[in-house]
Amino acid sequence: MKKLAKTILLTGIIGLTSGWGMAQTQQRGAVTDQEFVIRKDRVLTVPVQPRMYEKLPVLPKPTGLSEYNYLVTSYPLNLKPLDLKAEPSQKVYTPKRLDLYPGYIRAGYGNFSSPLLEARYMGTDIADFNYSFQLNHQSFGKGPVLQEESKESHTDLGFDGSYFTDFFEVFGGLSWNQDSYQFYGQDPNQLTDENGRFVGFDGNVLQAVEVKAGIRELEKVGPFSYEGQLSFRNFTDSYMVKENQIGVAASGTFRPTDDWAGKVGLSYFSTSPEDVNYSLKRTYFAIRPTISYKYEAFNFTAGVNLVSENDSLENKSSDFHVFPVLKANYRFAEEFGFFAELSGDVQRNTYYSFVNENPFLGPSEQLLNTVQNYKIEAGIEGQFQGAFSYRGAVNVSRYNQMHFFVNNYSNNLVTSDSARFSLVYDDKTTVYNINAELGYKFSDIYSLNGRLDLYQYDLGTQVEPWNRPIWELRVNNQVTPIERLIVQANLNLMGGIKARGADLSDTSDSGPYDVVKLKTIADLQLKADYGITDRISIFAEGNNILNGKNMRWLNYPVRGIQFVGGASFKF
Repeated sequence: MKKLAKTILLTGIIGLTSGWGMAQTQQRGAVTDQEFVIRKDRVLTVPVQPRMYEKLPVLPKPTGLSEYNYLVTSYPLNLKPLDLKAEPSQKVYTPKRLDLYPGYIRAGYGNFSSPLLEARYMGTDIADFNYSFQLNHQSFGKGPVLQEESKESHTDLGFDGSYFTDFFEVFGGLSWNQDSYQFYGQDPNQLTDENGRFVGFDGNVLQAVEVKAGIRELEKVGPFSYEGQLSFRNFTDSYMVKENQIGVAASGTFRPTDDWAGKVGLSYFSTSPEDVNYSLKRTYFAIRPTISYKYEAFNFTAGVNLVSENDSLENKSSDFHVFPVLKANYRFAEEFGFFAELSGDVQRNTYYSFVNENPFLGPSEQLLNTVQNYKIEAGIEGQFQGAFSYRGAVNVSRYNQMHFFVNNYSNNLVTSDSARFSLVYDDKTTVYNINAELGYKFSDIYSLNGRLDLYQYDLGTQVEPWNRPIWELRVNNQVTPIERLIVQANLNLMGGIKARGADLSDTSDSGPYDVVKLKTIADLQLKADYGITDRISIFAEGNNILNGKNMRWLNYPVRGIQFVGGASFKF
């Protein structure tokens, strides 16, 4: 209503204004009378529209079809099955490049006129075939006695090859070894001519040629693995010694479960040695079956050694030997465990093995194997945090025909030969041994390994354990103070050696003999190798740094301080 009143008032004002304007206009012309009626109480009435409160009706839902029928038509197609090939996911990365050099040469020179040469080459160009060549030579043109009269030389040459298949490897090799020595253990005053001039020491050149071929399984983790090898060796010296050997060795391992394993080893050797006093046909055949069981930290092995050998001995009961094999070890923790063993065997000896032990060996009366009737051993072992390790054991062994080396003294200056050694055997020998080992490794910077052995011999027919040590100590150190530099310091000590000397007060050809106690052997070795580049390095080695008057064999002093230096190259 207020809006309506305002509208009427506004209309009235506009009309009044217009009337006033028209009156002004009419005043210019004729004058007329006007009447205006203004009503304030007029009311405008609008009819009321009624509201709808009734809800809309719900429409009925449509009824759908209760069944659906489809028409399916078969269209057979003659298609090959899909061939899926699984391939491993390829991870793209850049591996670290390793420079592998198949060739290696090491050359040097030292005092005592001693050249050194080492050369190796390995060929891997053919995927399934690998081969290698190796050459080693070191000689000493001068020695500890009369310079050139006690010279020495060593040369090794070899070839090895292997052909690989998916399951096994066929391997073979050819090697040639030559070692030259002088018998400088004889008194030079006894080696003179009619004019009193020294005629020189006798020399000896030992040569061996060996050929081998075999086959072996590659995986060695399956239920069965095997290996077999054939070999032939020919050995000669500068005198009457000849020895040919044919060998066959094979082994097979069966693993039915992770806890059980069985192994059988076979070996057969036929040796034909010839010397001044004999020409023999020696055979050796051994079968060694064993069964092993593993349960957590406990390991146990049981077996038997069956050995047949034909050495000729007076009052020999049989050529066939049977020995038990029992081994057990248990690790309570990484820091402590124990082990024990009861076993026996026949140690095969040949002239070649004897002369490698003592290169000054002369003619011998006979060659015999060493029968180990039993070995009883027990000890403890463990390690701490992978850095420190230890092992200690005590064992007792009983031997028949244990060999010793003695000088060929005959107590007669005319027939005596102090330069050459001969073999003697003890019929029944009991050896007591206490040994201890220690190891320590500090990162890649320093490592230490040491072993101490103490021996006691109860002999049958021999008076002393000729030329065998009563104690031995070996300590090896290696340190890498800076990158590319390796330094080694090794100490070897050996003492209690007794040799059989001649009693010159007795001119007969048989005893008694003097017992000569040799001085303790102390050999300190120092070695250093520095890599200038990945291919080139220099080295220096020193032996007998203490300049000791060491004598491993009676009448044979060794060289004093020895130095050799050189360089190596990879290609």
